[in-house]
Amino acid sequence: MVAPVESHRLPLEACGDRGRSSPPRRRPWPRVRFGGTVGEAAALPRRVARQLIVTRPRRVPSLIVLLQAASEDRADLALADFGPDQIRWAIETGLGALLRRSTAKDPKAGMSPLWPLLQGADLTARITIGEQLDALDAIIRGCASTAPPLTLLKGMSICEQYYPEPHLRPMVDIDVLVDPVALAPVESVLLQLGYGRRSQNPPEFYETHHHTTPFRHPQTKVWVEVHRGLFPVESPLGSDRIFGPDNLTAERRPAEFRGRPVNRLSDELQLVYLASHWASNLRRVGGMVAMLDLIYLLKNARAIRWERIFDWLAGSVASSYVYLLVTYLDRYGLVELAPEILRTLSLRQRSFGRTNLRILHALLDRYVTSGHDFGPLLTVRNFEILWKTLLLPGRPSQNLLRALSNRITNTVPLT
Repeated sequence: MVAPVESHRLPLEACGDRGRSSPPRRRPWPRVRFGGTVGEAAALPRRVARQLIVTRPRRVPSLIVLLQAASEDRADLALADFGPDQIRWAIETGLGALLRRSTAKDPKAGMSPLWPLLQGADLTARITIGEQLDALDAIIRGCASTAPPLTLLKGMSICEQYYPEPHLRPMVDIDVLVDPVALAPVESVLLQLGYGRRSQNPPEFYETHHHTTPFRHPQTKVWVEVHRGLFPVESPLGSDRIFGPDNLTAERRPAEFRGRPVNRLSDELQLVYLASHWASNLRRVGGMVAMLDLIYLLKNARAIRWERIFDWLAGSVASSYVYLLVTYLDRYGLVELAPEILRTLSLRQRSFGRTNLRILHALLDRYVTSGHDFGPLLTVRNFEILWKTLLLPGRPSQNLLRALSNRITNTVPLT
């Protein structure tokens, strides 16, 4: 279990004159579990109210300081300020290379007994991304005469576009989006390059899925997913107009990969897609990667067309996903956003109010950012139920009551 460390508070300069994006100052005593006020707790049944109130000073989750370093492009963190469990969690959750980069100027880093482990994680990340980028280059060259330019998705798109170094962005596979008429030619190229279809699901499963059967190369072990869409058609996100074929066509942007033509999603659609993919399929391990994606995207993109995003999110299930991730980053001053942007995003979503939002933020603090293990009461399954319940479309109060009725909220020691 990874214990939060008090010394990992954000530096004082992070709480300076940065406007709305600075971490909000809250009185440490008394605290109300779920972030509500004492008055709000009084309106609840007495049994529930007693379980909500806690008296505990607020702590900054252990790896928030690492995201802060990414946001500020710092390399002067001291590795000794991270405990062994925190270093291991950073590596396990995909941020080992970022921790190595963020402590590059620490002259005492090599004295840590975990330095070889961190060095190994960084080297592994460099080798892995090198193989993946080389594999993508071979696929693009093979498809040049048989298919339109591929559209790069998720990590394979953003790692070279906005990350300072591609290996800082871990990814399991290469994701590319192709037109339906180009599916057969692209898959034929993959087979010619030595890839084979690998999946535990039957072929029928992928007939209506948003990507075809995954491909894996036997020598390089690189995985490739050929997408016909961004989400399964039968899912709420898959039927959303934001991710429909017309909007995908309109939001493709011509780009280059090693001098060859490709497409990328517009910054706006990429932001909504990354947040939606993250929130709709959250995993404890790797759950910080999308946070890092948005930090680098919002930091390095030229100008985000927020009005375009506001228009898309009106009545969309994706509105809650975007608002959740953006507000979590804003809570710790990891992104710079004008107050009116957050206000408008809040008005677009209908899944949760202030209390629901703070519950979700607390879940992220404890299990994703700090890396605590699940227990016998809040199991992986119960976590997923709680997460999905609070994100359901509908009245926030109803979602909160559903979560309380499951009684699993009582097992979450929220800070």
